[in-house]
Amino acid sequence: MARRPKNLSIEELIANKEAEISELSDALKTAKAELKQLKEEKLLADSQRIMDALAASGKSVDDVINMINQ
Repeated sequence: MARRPKNLSIEELIANKEAEISELSDALKTAKAELKQLKEEKLLADSQRIMDALAASGKSVDDVINMINQ
């Protein structure tokens, strides 16, 4: 078991740990939001790459879908 500092009461230690957990929870929420944003940016970039390739190929959307489904 971890040793606690002698100058802090158990109530102070509890309050400190609750504050630490709250800060970590906020950091986790922020990290999750950043990850979601990055995934959305990747999806948009991938979609744009597909659209650029389609336009450069001169093929129609139906042509490409038929090629993929073969």
